[in-house]
Amino acid sequence: MVKVALLGTMGAYAAAAGVRYADHRRSRGMEPPPALPDGEPREGIRSADGTPIYADSCGEGPTLFLVHGLACNHTIWRYQRAFLKDRYRVVSLDLRGHGKSGTPASGDQGTERLAEDLQAVVEAFDPPEFAVIGHSMGGFTTLKWHERFGERYGGRLKGLVLVDSSGLDVVEGMVFGSLVKRLYPFPLAAALNLLARERPLALRAWDLYGRSALGYYLARYTAFGKKPPAEEVEFQRELIFSTALPNFMRAMKACLDYHVEPAALSRIEVPVLILVGSEDRLTARKANERTASMIPGSRLVVYPEKGHDTMLECPEEVNRDLGAFLEECFA
Repeated sequence: MVKVALLGTMGAYAAAAGVRYADHRRSRGMEPPPALPDGEPREGIRSADGTPIYADSCGEGPTLFLVHGLACNHTIWRYQRAFLKDRYRVVSLDLRGHGKSGTPASGDQGTERLAEDLQAVVEAFDPPEFAVIGHSMGGFTTLKWHERFGERYGGRLKGLVLVDSSGLDVVEGMVFGSLVKRLYPFPLAAALNLLARERPLALRAWDLYGRSALGYYLARYTAFGKKPPAEEVEFQRELIFSTALPNFMRAMKACLDYHVEPAALSRIEVPVLILVGSEDRLTARKANERTASMIPGSRLVVYPEKGHDTMLECPEEVNRDLGAFLEECFA
């Protein structure tokens, strides 16, 4: 039995290594990604429970708040920051447990708390007019923020953008969602809580896994479409595995617990743009079509053969659609 398991592991590793090699070979000669524009950090931001929240800004003009997804941080918006900073003040934040933000003493990384992180940043910058752009878990955060705080900003909030996210519960749009429904909350929640504890052996295994071809394949499968640029997959891999394992598990549980009432979606009165890759395995196209049908006047753009990280996989198309939408919002 042990021998079979060992052979299976070796076979999986060899297959992942082959995919990684083929991606890098195909991606030779591609134009390198832009450097992340320098941002001016805003000091002293704390969420409602006291958790320190990192945010920085670049550019001038109407304000945009960029909210990253699970196991990412503000740097994932490098293409969009470079594109938008010439016309807007671009504020990028790190949600609790991610990037340069703190980990809450309570361990609570649920979407209610994430919405409070975003609200703390909005209050710190206090712009006269703004839009919010959220990717994946950042989209859940954006909708939960609007549900709780949106009414305070009538006339100031000009639009919302959901990038590879959903207004539905996560299991309604992910691959193997029906299986996850059977396993969550029991026993999957117990496993996530166990892995959220500080255990040196688990942390070491997480680090080794992240450096390997299997870590590369995980990033590729979950976040990209059929022929992704190898450098972007490596970038996403680094983001995932630089997130501490306990924070990753707590954030994953937050996504599985995420819920917004349909009535809250129907009450959204600002323009909403929904962007999704046709091959998105985490927040699938069908889930986004349902979300668009529940938000009055929203518009949906689907990128063929792209996955869950469209802003990395097809940045020119995403920037084009973002730019046109924001121009309308702030006209």
